[in-house]
Amino acid sequence: MQDQKEVLYPPRFTLKDVTIHEKKRLYKKHFALDEYTVSYPTFTGGHTPKLLREIFERDADAVAILPYDPVTDEIVLIEQFRPGALKDPLTPWLFEIVAGMIDGAESELEAAKRELKEESGLTVADEDFHYVNRVYPSPGGVSECVTIYIATVDASHIGTHGGLESENEDLRIFKVKAQEAFEMVRTGRINNAAALIGIMSLELRYDEFRKA
Repeated sequence: MQDQKEVLYPPRFTLKDVTIHEKKRLYKKHFALDEYTVSYPTFTGGHTPKLLREIFERDADAVAILPYDPVTDEIVLIEQFRPGALKDPLTPWLFEIVAGMIDGAESELEAAKRELKEESGLTVADEDFHYVNRVYPSPGGVSECVTIYIATVDASHIGTHGGLESENEDLRIFKVKAQEAFEMVRTGRINNAAALIGIMSLELRYDEFRKA
């Protein structure tokens, strides 16, 4: 992660400029909903009134990993049902990359290694994880931050199904050539945000990964 001193165009405002007047938990089951009362300075020199903002909360951040085999030039993808995509005109079964929540005191890298093993059966050394970015999928109302990696792997022996039965995961695992994945991003066949970012990042660094 970038040090604040190295950031291009450092932020004008930071967390210390936000006043949190009140925070209430409105709902909690598998997910949670929190209500914040906040105020903050404006870019025009003023200050907002107290504002109510509801935040969808998972109480943990997440990781997402794009497994890439540079020898065969293949990307490992998963397909699974997503209730949030029930309005999708094609299908609510989305093409994605490995992803999951960070458990307890796990680091991002520890969570990435565990999720990769659970969902795809792949075991990868620390040095084969390549950091991409920390992204907020929907910061207007969701607190979750996702740390994305590209993992260089040997994908010759992956299975066809993955996930944990205890979490009711039903994952189809499959491989595609890198160029096919790049094309699926361009055509919109891949429309999961973490997968898009991971695959587009690989395309940007494609020559670097192929040479390595």
